[in-house]
Amino acid sequence: MKKICMLALALGSAVAAVAQTQPLVWGEWGSRTEFRNDAGLRGDAGALSGFFQTMTPVNYPAGADSWWHLLDVRHGNQYNNFAMQFAGSFYDQDLYFRKTNNDPAMPWSKVVLQRDGKVTFPGIYNFERFNIGKDGNNGAYALEFVNHSSDLQSYGVKMGADVDGFGHGLFIVGARRSNSYDSLKYASKPAVFVSALDNTVGIGTNQTAGYQLAVAGTMIAERVRVKPFGTWPDYVFEKDYPLPSLKSTAAFIQQHKHLPEMPSAREVDSTGLDLGDMNARLLKKVEELTLHLIRQQEEIEKLQQQNREIQQQLQQQPKQPPARIN
Repeated sequence: MKKICMLALALGSAVAAVAQTQPLVWGEWGSRTEFRNDAGLRGDAGALSGFFQTMTPVNYPAGADSWWHLLDVRHGNQYNNFAMQFAGSFYDQDLYFRKTNNDPAMPWSKVVLQRDGKVTFPGIYNFERFNIGKDGNNGAYALEFVNHSSDLQSYGVKMGADVDGFGHGLFIVGARRSNSYDSLKYASKPAVFVSALDNTVGIGTNQTAGYQLAVAGTMIAERVRVKPFGTWPDYVFEKDYPLPSLKSTAAFIQQHKHLPEMPSAREVDSTGLDLGDMNARLLKKVEELTLHLIRQQEEIEKLQQQNREIQQQLQQQPKQPPARIN
């Protein structure tokens, strides 16, 4: 009996030694990977847990063709067809996941992965995507939307918080159409920029110069309402308003080459125009001009009345006979 026990121990040690030097292998060429075309194969039809490959995928993610990997983790009861599966093509970095839930055609979900500091959601075409994550070298992060204008061209819109590009703030910038994602060229100036330093907004620029809204370039609108500060110049029509004479206005124009109380061309070039203030000033000049026209009209009517009276007096005088010539 003692010899039998010694023999069993020796045999067990030998088997263990062989197992350590020769690992357990199976599958194609001892790779532990087997061929399996149908990812939806049921357990009672022979499906087992394991690592698989195929070049004719069935019940894989939509559009799958050519070579694919499959990791299948199955229930211990072969008649219980509940499995957890991962799959991916040989030729890209996309990964898919599903739980079969007793349905061999259960749809797959794409796993969102982070690469180069970004999380990318790809679209239908190879350049269509939604990115979220790092965008720059000094702590800039952005949301990037790349859509297609055709099956061969895409365009991009990026929104992010920047430090090393446009400065401290939130930006939105666009890229014109291109035939690949890598060739997208984003504009050098933001379409919209919100400064984190003073909460100002720039359109077409990130330099707001302290203005609440700075616009670089032209703009068009159907209606603009400006709320002016100060007094609206209806006071011009008050009885005690000191209406400047036309003579004094002419003298001012002769000396300064612009109307009184109006900015010069140099001032406009330097500081621009305040629309509310300028409209008030222009209205004031129109009202002053209107008063001058009213007074001139009154003077004209007086002169016309005097002229009529003179004509009547002349008509009422008796006619004198013509003088005789001797």
